[in-house]
Amino acid sequence: MNNLDKLIQEKRDRFDVIEPLDGHFERFSEKLGITKQQAIAAPSRFGQLKVAAIILLIITGSIAVFDLATRSIRERFSSDKATVQMSSEFAEAIQYYDDRAMAQMKEVRKLASDPVQANIINEDALKEMQSLDESTRDLQKSLAENPNCERLQAAVIQNQQMKEGIMNNIVKKLSKH
Repeated sequence: MNNLDKLIQEKRDRFDVIEPLDGHFERFSEKLGITKQQAIAAPSRFGQLKVAAIILLIITGSIAVFDLATRSIRERFSSDKATVQMSSEFAEAIQYYDDRAMAQMKEVRKLASDPVQANIINEDALKEMQSLDESTRDLQKSLAENPNCERLQAAVIQNQQMKEGIMNNIVKKLSKH
């Protein structure tokens, strides 16, 4: 230790007792040319860009995770579709036979001798038609996998014709009685 260090150590209690006067730090800052507004610095543009980039990454990541999570659900629904992109003529033919079968159901109600008999006949007819509708849905699923297969299209139309035929037979039987 040199003499200066020794002197400071010996008289240390004299150095630590005096506090700076009020306003000392403000005057010191003025001499340095720093204002209070500069001391409380506004966030820099680089900092704002960092925050924006982080937000953008979070949003992008969330979208990617959501897309991956819902992809399997979307694929499942699209593969289970029983409806086929049909030609307008094919769709019209299916609708025609459905309409005819429903018209025949109304005719059964008119021809039945009493409402109870009409309900029994309609329930039996509906069971038959539901069975045909189930096989039609199966055929349409097969048609979705092979949309240009004329045999499948013919089978769907034939099922629809059978629905109308069942109802025609019921109407004929009721007309004879």
